[in-house]
Amino acid sequence: MTRWSGIMCSNQKTCLRKNVKAEDTKSPPGSDIHEMGGVRMGADPKTSLLNKWNQLHQCKNVFITDGACMTSTGTQNPTLTFMAITARAANYAIEELKKGNL
Repeated sequence: MTRWSGIMCSNQKTCLRKNVKAEDTKSPPGSDIHEMGGVRMGADPKTSLLNKWNQLHQCKNVFITDGACMTSTGTQNPTLTFMAITARAANYAIEELKKGNL
């Protein structure tokens, strides 16, 4: 796994790279951290990639239900939250399939 430092993003299109350094922790991905952020959730497709159901604004048959939609986590393991987000998105997707919207 490689950790990156020195990359700051002000929005989904603009990133500032300054003094970027890579560090090999010799650990497999996900073994010591919970990857989070990167896919903003919101009502406006101009400022977010996901809607409130974790569905991509621009591609209605794609749902992102891991930690990507969460900008941060508390002091506890977020796995149960990921599971709840996934169950909620799956229920919504099933209902939309039944209606013929997906």
